[in-house]
Amino acid sequence: MRALVLHGFGDTTIEEVPDPVPGPDEVVIDVACVQPSVTECMLIAGDPVAMHDVLTARLAAGPTRFGGHEFAGTISATGSGVAGATVAGGAAGSGLTVGARVTAVETAACGTCAACRRDRPDACRSPGVLGFTRPGAFAERVAVPAKSVVAVPDGVTASQAAAGGALHGHAIAEVRPGDTVLILGAGVMGVLHTQVARHGGAGQIIVTGRSPAKRRLALRAGADLVVDAAGDVLAAVLDATDGIGADVVFETAGGMPSAGLAGTSTLDLAARCVRRGGRIVMVAVLPRHASAPLGLLRERSVALLHPRSGAGGYSPSAGAFEQALRLVRRGDVDVDCLVTHRLDGIDALPKALDITRDKAAHGAAGPAQVTVGAWDAA
Repeated sequence: MRALVLHGFGDTTIEEVPDPVPGPDEVVIDVACVQPSVTECMLIAGDPVAMHDVLTARLAAGPTRFGGHEFAGTISATGSGVAGATVAGGAAGSGLTVGARVTAVETAACGTCAACRRDRPDACRSPGVLGFTRPGAFAERVAVPAKSVVAVPDGVTASQAAAGGALHGHAIAEVRPGDTVLILGAGVMGVLHTQVARHGGAGQIIVTGRSPAKRRLALRAGADLVVDAAGDVLAAVLDATDGIGADVVFETAGGMPSAGLAGTSTLDLAARCVRRGGRIVMVAVLPRHASAPLGLLRERSVALLHPRSGAGGYSPSAGAFEQALRLVRRGDVDVDCLVTHRLDGIDALPKALDITRDKAAHGAAGPAQVTVGAWDAA
């Protein structure tokens, strides 16, 4: 099969690589649609964000497969231990069968460390991460643990299933009905958080953005107030909240300026805009050694939270990934409005990386998606 291979930072090629063979507890998925994440683009370019050191070490050993955790496809092979297994999010009686339309969560607990043995996979010491610690879906086919597979509901397209969600951040922030929510950034994650907050019962929703087009998109997504990020955001937030500040702030705008992001100043802005005893959720991926206003956070008793990876055990009936797909199927969350660039064929992956890394230069609202293969019903 063909896949993207990274030879060095910024040096990618599409090459022939061995077909994946499923282990006993794995399935192979023929990739129908995949999109790069902004974090993957920054890492491939060599930006010093989370996991940069890990990728540096891998490249020192030679060319490597990297990236591809936001995707959808159809199961084409199953391991010997998968027969009869059910698939998360599927209808009663559905299973991991050849032809099933699925996606997969990116993080899987090892299942053997002390935390996993105590039924705490969220504290796993060595989780596997699709596209990071194992080859991902920047390829025609990908092998994934069967326990990571999530069924894609009827009526949800491959493009919609591949698009990222925002439920992890809302789950950890415990947004309550009536909470004032401030979302810094009107990009993909900002707009998704706006939609989830609107349908989750949040009170006033305030969104900041630099681009007039993205601010309009935030309004259509359900924002009550949209503020130009170049203006006095703090004054606008305090005015809208009677001087209290936001109950919850989602910081989605920060990151490497070279990738069109806002640097590290947005964390300081979040700390000034949140109320005493409020919560800040760091959705953005900042440089590894970014400064933080720790004194201000401590003085105001503010909780600084980071979404965890993986499916998330938020409900006995659904993990976060399954619920995200339900929201898409019901039309509560519109991801199609965020996909403005669709490319065809695996050879287009390097171009998709370029577009996603510099969306402003290409007029893209969100990551560029690549159609790799068919999306046929079982």
